[in-house]
Amino acid sequence: MILGAFLVASTSVLAQHDSIRDRLYVQAELTWYGVGPARDLSNRLVRIAAIRRLGFGGTRLPVEWARIERTRGHPDWARVDSVVSELQENGLKAYGVIAYSPRWAVPAAYAGVRRIDSHRPVVDGSAAKGDTLFAAFGAAAARRYRGRVDRWEIWNEENLPAFWIDALGGVNRGPDAPDYGRLFALARDSIERANPDAEVAIGGLSSLNGRSITWPDPLDSTRSIPAPTPEVYIRALVTAGVSFSAIGLHPYSIVPPGVRAFGRGVIFPDVVVDSALGALDDLGLDNVRVWVTEWGVHTPFASSQAVLDTWFRDVLNTLFCRTRIALVTVHTLTDGDPRDQFGLLQMDGMKTADGVAFSRAIAAWKGCPLPR
Repeated sequence: MILGAFLVASTSVLAQHDSIRDRLYVQAELTWYGVGPARDLSNRLVRIAAIRRLGFGGTRLPVEWARIERTRGHPDWARVDSVVSELQENGLKAYGVIAYSPRWAVPAAYAGVRRIDSHRPVVDGSAAKGDTLFAAFGAAAARRYRGRVDRWEIWNEENLPAFWIDALGGVNRGPDAPDYGRLFALARDSIERANPDAEVAIGGLSSLNGRSITWPDPLDSTRSIPAPTPEVYIRALVTAGVSFSAIGLHPYSIVPPGVRAFGRGVIFPDVVVDSALGALDDLGLDNVRVWVTEWGVHTPFASSQAVLDTWFRDVLNTLFCRTRIALVTVHTLTDGDPRDQFGLLQMDGMKTADGVAFSRAIAAWKGCPLPR
């Protein structure tokens, strides 16, 4: 079978949604894949072709300190260099995600722990030095890709204990807005000095279905750590004096749009989108732009293809018609973990149920209603 047979989108369909294409991105993890057989989607060029044919304007690009500078003082930019060039050659845009700590930039006692790269940077026993070197890495990336990658997101889901570990004092404090805010401010300033045209956003906040919860401590299974909602986290950032012009949001939900759950009312969009926008407005930050840097549907949450089709259509329509949402990123091109079912494509290029729903939603796009 020929991959193109599964992926070709007609010119008319692409033209129909040109108005949103520039705001439509996909998470494709291009820096995580090597070169495989031509028909295997682990082949990067095949993945890039798939991104274009599905109608996306660009991709969320992991630029991970943990992978690039595995040895202190010896960064290896080769893979990211080639990906950025290939995207440019194919007329695709990218925004970068600066995140994660190399083993040498975490407390020595935890250097052997799995996924310890989610630990906030600590170098030579110092969080301040960790922040400084992280910011220097961000500046190096911004300078290197200036004019090709001019949007940068700092970290990922830092309100979730799985992605913000801080055990410098021997006990994991977990998500802490002022702590993250110090890292963000230093990285933002460094990136903007390296590229005055850069836009820098708070890392995408996990929706948590709109509920502050407790999460198992990744370092100690006997304890749990609070995980604040985006609304709570945003307010904590502002209280800590952190300024920002853009913020990332991951408005996932486990129930379809318009459905009430958890005693919180309608989950999407009310709880996982509008509550965050409302917090920004309440704080006088109505000029802050929102980047949706992840959104998708785990297919078992939908009872049928018809429900999945409506889910994609309603969410994409809602997000694209919120004028302060600058971009929308679909998670994900293919699933890296067999337990996940978010991918738009199988590894042979066939569309999944999510892929069918996405394509139908894009084909049905008719634009936003005119304001009354």
